[in-house]
Amino acid sequence: MTSTFIGIDPNQQNDYLDAIDASLEKGMAAKEVACSITTGFRRVPSMRVAPGLNTYHASVADIGYGFDAVQGTISRIRQGESIDLAKEMLVFDLDTLRISEKQLRPNFELAIKRANPDAFYLIEQSRYLHRQIFEAIKEAIRLGRALLGPEWETIRAKIEEIQAIPRL
Repeated sequence: MTSTFIGIDPNQQNDYLDAIDASLEKGMAAKEVACSITTGFRRVPSMRVAPGLNTYHASVADIGYGFDAVQGTISRIRQGESIDLAKEMLVFDLDTLRISEKQLRPNFELAIKRANPDAFYLIEQSRYLHRQIFEAIKEAIRLGRALLGPEWETIRAKIEEIQAIPRL
């Protein structure tokens, strides 16, 4: 594999990409279960029409799309595709995933606001899964920062305006 990131050893690049991918796999597993529980919330009478349920469900789905985007970028890099803005794509995908995760909690809290005690177990399981998702994203970003060093912040500053475009 040739290094897509100029100035970074190809083996080191591959090790970081492997670690980012492994971290995201853990988050994806938690997201899948959270998504199933979220769908189940529609069967709980006290939550069926909760004001935040649709936005919460969309936030969970958005995180899933974010995981797919990062993995797609990593796959393209690994396949040796010539990507002019590979670093920018990786930073954009990972940082957008961070933003998506930030939307999860407020939407979740709104969705569960009037839940009856019979849903408390599912709510606690969801909170546990959210923590796993958050930790996976946080670790993937930490690894991305380590891979790119100070260049991470420079790139992130450039992409901020693009991220401001509403996505939900």
